[in-house]
Amino acid sequence: MRKRSDLIAVLCILLLAFSMAVKTFTVNGENMEADVVSGEFLIGVREMNETLIASVEKNGFEVVKRIDQINVLVVKARNGVCVEASIKSLLDSQSIRYIEPNYIVKMTPMKVVKVIEDKGLQTSQESRSSPNDPFWFTDPLFGVGQWNMRVIDADKAWGVEKGNHTVIVAVIDTGVRRTHHDLDANYIAIGYDWVNDDNDPDDDNGHGTHVAGIIAAETDNGYGIAGLAQVSIMAEKVLNERGYGTVDNLILGIIHAADSGADILNLSLGTYEYSSALEDAVNYAYDKGCVMIAAVGNDNTDRPHYPAALSKVIAVASTYGEPNDVRAPYSNYGSWVTVSAPGGYEGYYVLSTYNQSDDAFAYVYGTSQATPHVSGLAALYKSLHPTATNKEVEEAIERGVEDKGKEGWDELYGYGRVNAYRTLATIPVTSVGGEGEIVYLQGRLNQPVYLALLTSLVAVALLTVKKALNLHLPRK
Repeated sequence: MRKRSDLIAVLCILLLAFSMAVKTFTVNGENMEADVVSGEFLIGVREMNETLIASVEKNGFEVVKRIDQINVLVVKARNGVCVEASIKSLLDSQSIRYIEPNYIVKMTPMKVVKVIEDKGLQTSQESRSSPNDPFWFTDPLFGVGQWNMRVIDADKAWGVEKGNHTVIVAVIDTGVRRTHHDLDANYIAIGYDWVNDDNDPDDDNGHGTHVAGIIAAETDNGYGIAGLAQVSIMAEKVLNERGYGTVDNLILGIIHAADSGADILNLSLGTYEYSSALEDAVNYAYDKGCVMIAAVGNDNTDRPHYPAALSKVIAVASTYGEPNDVRAPYSNYGSWVTVSAPGGYEGYYVLSTYNQSDDAFAYVYGTSQATPHVSGLAALYKSLHPTATNKEVEEAIERGVEDKGKEGWDELYGYGRVNAYRTLATIPVTSVGGEGEIVYLQGRLNQPVYLALLTSLVAVALLTVKKALNLHLPRK
């Protein structure tokens, strides 16, 4: 009798593992599997208390983590337990909101074209109004330099605002090489390594360091590249050396960044599986005022990619080329895309800091690279308007875009490709469609800015009408 019950228990575990680990979906006609951490689940509860935890453990689970901020338990099934029956029993309780697998999350694939080093390169002197970083105008491999910053008018935007170190951007990724000579002045050590469970979120992959440089590499220092915003960057390491992580660690990174005072969260990663716990974490950070910006993915599919597809996240698609950039063919698309930004492709690669050494820079392309352009822009806007809410920051970015593709919003570019100068020149509006206060940029109303402000007023009016008529808009 004992042998039979043991066999039934084993069969239960195998059946459940098979039903979850082999969950498939299609991307570009190819069947793909949803990866999960075997035997681990996230349980959303209505109220965290010891009685509930005891009930979960009685049903055959070991509680391995408590995430009290969003009332979530991370549990692992004990050996010999019929997991399917235990889950059914728990879901019968009114105290349980949901039970879901602990999904694997990944960085959006990083295409590293070439790694170079800056050791005493000559500073460019082409324009006094441009930064003196040597890679701004040109570079040793493709000769296009930082086309990605020029195409969004970053240098013009710096005439309005360069950034403030009171603004914090959290790079939630593979970590950041904090000793890099083009990052160290803007790095603050308040993040965490959730992969190795320590206080040193160092980058053993390169992805996070590359993202960080786009956001906040030191500008006008006669070295390397120019980052978009001179703000503070912190690192939450949630991905390992191969660029893989888990939803529970991603959640912990988001919550820790929000609790540490981060204003902007850059999320160049994701999964094609929806997670209620991940949405709970996003809502928690949003309620604390965070602006969250995420990559749409690099598979040329309209399948929603999370967290980008969540309603309180700015989803970023990718473009490439100068002066007239176009959609990158790998970029995901769909009704959930918010805006697009330079991500690079075919000779127009994004050059940024890299983890190989303190002087390393890499040519890379992907939506992972598009996303930090928007994060850097959000940081610039927050520096200029410290009291702006996350909703106001997002709306300013949307109003400041250059329209691409079909007129108005479309599923390839979202509202359009971001433009740093137009966004900073946008008149802040506290509400759309109701009473609002218009705040002018005092002391900055030269003719180009005046024209940009006039353009912004028209854009606000059109956006208001469009929303009122509920015309073809994403569910953002």
